[in-house]
Amino acid sequence: MRKRWLWAAAITAVIGLGAGTAGGYALYGGEERYSTLPDGLTVGGLSVGGLTADEALADVRSRIQALEATEVVMNAPPAVQPALSTTAPSSDAVVTAMNSPQSSLTTLSFSTLPSASTSSPAPTLKQLGMSIDASDVLAMLEAYRDATWRQRANMRTAMLTTDYGVRVTWNKAAFQREAADAWGALASSQGVNASRTINDTDEVVYTPETLGTELDTEALMASIVKLAPVSLAPDAVEVASAGLQALGVGLPVVQVPPEVTEASLKEEGLDRKIAEFTTSFATSAEGRSYNVSVTAQALDGTLLMPGEEFDYGKIVDKAEKQFGYKEAPVIVNGKLTPGIGGGICQVSSTLYNAVIRTEGLDIVERRNHSLPVSYLPIGLDATFADGYINFRFRNSTGKQLLIKAEVNNKELTVKLFGTMDEHVSYDIETVQKQVTAPKMVYVADNQVALGKSSVRQSGGTGYVIETYRVKLIDGKFAEREKLATSTYRSHDEIVAVNPADPRIAPASDDDKQPPKPSADSPVEPV
Repeated sequence: MRKRWLWAAAITAVIGLGAGTAGGYALYGGEERYSTLPDGLTVGGLSVGGLTADEALADVRSRIQALEATEVVMNAPPAVQPALSTTAPSSDAVVTAMNSPQSSLTTLSFSTLPSASTSSPAPTLKQLGMSIDASDVLAMLEAYRDATWRQRANMRTAMLTTDYGVRVTWNKAAFQREAADAWGALASSQGVNASRTINDTDEVVYTPETLGTELDTEALMASIVKLAPVSLAPDAVEVASAGLQALGVGLPVVQVPPEVTEASLKEEGLDRKIAEFTTSFATSAEGRSYNVSVTAQALDGTLLMPGEEFDYGKIVDKAEKQFGYKEAPVIVNGKLTPGIGGGICQVSSTLYNAVIRTEGLDIVERRNHSLPVSYLPIGLDATFADGYINFRFRNSTGKQLLIKAEVNNKELTVKLFGTMDEHVSYDIETVQKQVTAPKMVYVADNQVALGKSSVRQSGGTGYVIETYRVKLIDGKFAEREKLATSTYRSHDEIVAVNPADPRIAPASDDDKQPPKPSADSPVEPV
């Protein structure tokens, strides 16, 4: 019985010793077997099977750093190219791309044409706003590294059946900022403003604008997001070292209109010539002809904005500063006398006649001369007296108004360009309401023989004239409106006779001398 027990004990000991030895072998084999990652494991497209966790961690981090540091070299010339049909990123924050281990590497592409040299280094994908997030992959590798061999054994099956991808994000604001700095100049071209001229036949001619270009950062970002790496595949290292090579994507641009376009010019409303009026100064002496010409030069090209008021006094000031005025007849106290600036009222009066034949121009201030003028029908003049009388009107057409003035062969022509219904035109009528005959005044002169006489000043008839504007639509009467009442004073005819002539009457020295301007006597340059 005792012998049998001893045998059983011996067998048990042997069995125990064998089990212990087997456990030791199992422990040693597990640590060795599970110290590396399972064969066939890929993370983010990168094969890491057979590597230790630390080796895989270093490889993943190195590849991420290399990809983010990849330089994007743009070799496209600054030519206009249509934007790609790729949908542009819509978020201002990030654009995300995911891939599985099976995803293939896509390389960014640009033209292989000779590049424009720049002093700035090429931007990297990271500078362009790309970042690669492999936090899930790194967390898995760190967990495997820190696990026991038994835990690793349990993890391996799950690892081989799980897709470990990386998350690529793009910061849109950063991309647009960096792309504009790097390539904006290559894609930019300066536009040319549209222009408007008036030709010799008074036609308004437009020259269209030339569009400029600027970099389409959204379209470019869509291209780069589509073509840039989204995995850690083996070829990524080659891409990072060589730069993103050319496959044909050029700089997309958008067309940019210049500040002044043909449409914006036409919107201003200078559609056509809407009025014209001409007066002659053929009988004027050199001084007066000069004054008319320089005032016309000062008036020419005046542009009135909608609602703006025209002030003739500013035109006179401009002409006087630029050219100066010469001596020519003016009206003082109802009499013609030598003075400075004679002729400038012919310009204001010619302009007035163009204005009253135009729709949408409101007369603010206008007065007739104290005497009728020779270059216009009575009742249609507009005088100017510095500090006393001005000619003003308001542009109520709702569009711009351009005033052109020119002198040819001693004829002054004023033309208005703007917007006006082509079916509308105006006729001007005057009605004589009152006539005042001049008085005959005799003054003594010892040089005149008895019974003889000498006219010292011709008399002038006085008038009261009403002016009306008749509106026509397609040449047919539409309405009639009163524009103004003009009053012209009569002035005496002065005749010199012998002092013994019975027609003589006591006369003051003022009757014998031409009147002189005073502070209270406005000078009217006729």
